[in-house]
Amino acid sequence: MKNFSPQQIKDLHELPVVDLIHYWDEVETAASKDGKLEQAVRLLVGVDLYYLLVRICGRRDMLPCVDRPGFIDNQFAFERCREVEANPDGFLDLWAREHWKSSIITFGKTVQDILNDPEVTFGIFSHTRPIAKAFMRQIMREFESNKLLHASYPDVLWGENTKAAPKWSEDDGIIVKRKTNPNEATVEAWGLVDGQPTSKHFRILLYDDVVVAGSVTTPEMIEKTMKGLEQSYNL
Repeated sequence: MKNFSPQQIKDLHELPVVDLIHYWDEVETAASKDGKLEQAVRLLVGVDLYYLLVRICGRRDMLPCVDRPGFIDNQFAFERCREVEANPDGFLDLWAREHWKSSIITFGKTVQDILNDPEVTFGIFSHTRPIAKAFMRQIMREFESNKLLHASYPDVLWGENTKAAPKWSEDDGIIVKRKTNPNEATVEAWGLVDGQPTSKHFRILLYDDVVVAGSVTTPEMIEKTMKGLEQSYNL
């Protein structure tokens, strides 16, 4: 199967969500008949963040129409996926709580970026390290358990044999299959105020929950958080 051209990617991203899901079905059905489902999945995952989250990672809560009482017919998650894809870096995303910021950016976009380029290195930073570890843990579990991703990315993921990875833990970070050997793991989790790494230089710094309720109660705590944030820029 051929890679998508830039125009095809643009056309795909402009499809309304209902037409988009029909397109997924058509591509997967045709690929399955030819014994090329894994190739089709790989092509779609590489260019469609919404497909990765909804179809491959099972995030049906992000669908606009959910056939259960009490759900509102909205497109917020879909539109935010397209927004993040169009301009992924250099933004402060101020969305309300429970509106999929972490799911779309910290989880979904990070997974997609790693699958597209296993040489990338991410430093996830939160107010404290346990918070950052929770974000990395979600990525770890997806890479460990998602069999369709295993089949579609055997050159990137270890499958269930994560013991073969050079590093695969919450403390040390995780390393996927890659050709280079940088000092940094593929993904590492760190806290801004409880110990930052030294001699690390990540390609991408990702910040999530850097401010919590307990960090803004006094001027000293606010200053400590800001200093930690500024120090992390050196990484």
